[in-house]
Amino acid sequence: MSAAYDRAAELRALDATLAGVRGLVANGVTRAPRIFRVPDDVDVHEALQEPTGGRQEPAAIPVIDLGCGDHAAVVGAVGRAAAEWGFFQVTGHGVPPEVGSSALDAARAFHESAGGEGTDKARLYTRDPARAVKYNCNFDLHESKVANWRDTLYLRVEPHPPSAGDMPESCRRYVFH
Repeated sequence: MSAAYDRAAELRALDATLAGVRGLVANGVTRAPRIFRVPDDVDVHEALQEPTGGRQEPAAIPVIDLGCGDHAAVVGAVGRAAAEWGFFQVTGHGVPPEVGSSALDAARAFHESAGGEGTDKARLYTRDPARAVKYNCNFDLHESKVANWRDTLYLRVEPHPPSAGDMPESCRRYVFH
């Protein structure tokens, strides 16, 4: 008979790598660890918090044009999108497309970089909610029934922006220019 599965230990072990799912791949994992798989006794839709039932139309993320010239309409649209969706896409903000592309390139460079001791990933890997800059695998890793195959770099700039030294090297020039 096989030993009992210890999910909490597997979660702690993933966090202890300080490298997230990218680190698993870099270390040669060829099969998703058990924490990323839906247990046999759990409904897939429930585990992933997906609606069940009939066919549903694909959802469209709200798009808000800040440059439309109607301040009241923008405020109303932001309020509705925040209340109904929790997020939205912003257009008409005046940020040049190349700045957005550069920011995505910087984030990609961070995520594709090696992990391990002495790296930005190891330095930033934390679950501390007070940290303005942090990196981890699944913000809800210890609460969700099934872990998502994702790593996240968080950057909180309000009310106090982080210092350049708090940022990953690959992102500094795009945030502090």
